[in-house]
Amino acid sequence: MIKNIKTNLILLFLLTLTTLSLINAPLITKEIITYTKLFITKLFPSSFLFLTLSSLLIDYKVIEKLGKIIPINANILILLMSMISGFPSGSIYIKKLLMENKITLEDANYLIRFTHFPNPIFILGPISFLFKNKKAPIKILLSLIIANLLIALIFYKKKKKSPKNIELSPTPSFISSLTSATTMSIKSCLLIYETSVFSYLVGKTLTNILKPNLLLHIIISGLFDLTNGVFLTSLLSNETIRGIIILIFFSFGGISVNMQIKSIISDTNIKYKNFLQGRILQIVLSTTLFLWII
Repeated sequence: MIKNIKTNLILLFLLTLTTLSLINAPLITKEIITYTKLFITKLFPSSFLFLTLSSLLIDYKVIEKLGKIIPINANILILLMSMISGFPSGSIYIKKLLMENKITLEDANYLIRFTHFPNPIFILGPISFLFKNKKAPIKILLSLIIANLLIALIFYKKKKKSPKNIELSPTPSFISSLTSATTMSIKSCLLIYETSVFSYLVGKTLTNILKPNLLLHIIISGLFDLTNGVFLTSLLSNETIRGIIILIFFSFGGISVNMQIKSIISDTNIKYKNFLQGRILQIVLSTTLFLWII
């Protein structure tokens, strides 16, 4: 019964969206072209590069080799790579290492809560131009990182028994590994693009029809696509409010990022509710930290 209601609601939403898209065809076409240019020039290069390199590093046993030199394991590596690459790379790394038996399902459901980080280059680069106070982007980045680390501590459970040693597969040839890595990266980038452009268009259509006030316009835009919402905060005069709204957008990830996560983990037993739980906690913790740091 509930499933049928959900299916019918989705169908109704899609029919409504199709009708609105036909009515606003010129606007939709223009916005698709605009967003595609943004994705190709700003988002695709760094996402593709980091995802490809991280996959190659995992294939070439970076975890095992670093573990012999410094105290590092798969969980720590996923955390570090997620910080560098930005979302949704955390879920991609978690799934890859889970499929390769380098982490357990328990680890995966633990990690999915706090490996949600924006790309630091994006915050310290383009986002910095939204503030006169040049310390604000650093405070935003620190608030997001510390909030995730606190979530890791909140849900940490010491294992009573160490997992059994798993026999690792032999290292593949470089060509084979590169082909696999680039294929995975392209598929991931396409997923990011298709969910982002869809969410962006839904947000644009809604704001075009509803014509809300400035604050609600920004919130609706950021709820569907955080990138658009983040840059629209430049229209707000109060930098503290701007910083808080940006933190909320990054912590939640927008509907587009949530769709990406659900799609990535859909064929595993990783629970999406754990990811969502982490996002709600990150919103509370990061905004509190931001106000406290100021």
